[in-house]
Amino acid sequence: MSVDHTLRPLVTALAATATLAWGASAAAEELSYDGATSISSQILKDAAPRFEQKTGIKFARVGTSGAGKGLTAALAGEVSVAGVSRALSPDEFGRRPYFQIIGYDALGVFVSDKNPVKMLSKAQLKGIYTGKIKNWKQVGGANLPIVACSEPVHSGRATVATFRSTMLAVAPCGAVREVEDASDCVKLAAGSPAVLGPATMAYAAHGARALPLDGIMPSRDDIRAGTYLLSRPLLLVSKARPTGALKQFFDFMLSPEGQQFVARGFVPVR
Repeated sequence: MSVDHTLRPLVTALAATATLAWGASAAAEELSYDGATSISSQILKDAAPRFEQKTGIKFARVGTSGAGKGLTAALAGEVSVAGVSRALSPDEFGRRPYFQIIGYDALGVFVSDKNPVKMLSKAQLKGIYTGKIKNWKQVGGANLPIVACSEPVHSGRATVATFRSTMLAVAPCGAVREVEDASDCVKLAAGSPAVLGPATMAYAAHGARALPLDGIMPSRDDIRAGTYLLSRPLLLVSKARPTGALKQFFDFMLSPEGQQFVARGFVPVR
């Protein structure tokens, strides 16, 4: 059907107005994140700006409260998406969140390059963190008191939760030096042969190295297979199945380009 030429300017103006309104609506839809600092500092710091560049959808907030607090905020509808660098608990599954694995990580147990110890067993690591092993000479090292480092033990952070559940089971944690973030453990280990501490392998730094656990190093194949004891998934979690801008973000993180951001410090899922 043809349009009367006298109405063409009006039709064109209405179409342009509708297009502008849709674009403004899409641009106005913002996302927010809270959760694992390993995801925010190692992935989202570059992935979020690229996602905004491609879609016009901005992250108004990228929080670093840790997996526990971030997940609580997402399930309460306070943020769009949480980053969780561990498996969900049965109670968390029971709340029926939507989640997507975007990659895999491993916790390294970092010591100084100057520390002569070459490997620890799960039993030895448990002994150190429960306070039964107090000196490096008890595990083949120098006669030096052990300084066991950790993020705040009761913080709910994923690194602490993964390490305690895997290495300590139900045993209580002994005396540890608590620091704000796992990256601080790596820095302390790099500066002192007395220190050891768990942190994501993405935080590896000059002067510190990750020890093999039960003889296995955190290689990509062992991380994916779960053979390495301290392997863990990297999850994006939302309260419900994502739609609109949030679905675009989930899709982006699973795209080849999004997976490249994951692969910079972790093992991509695809």
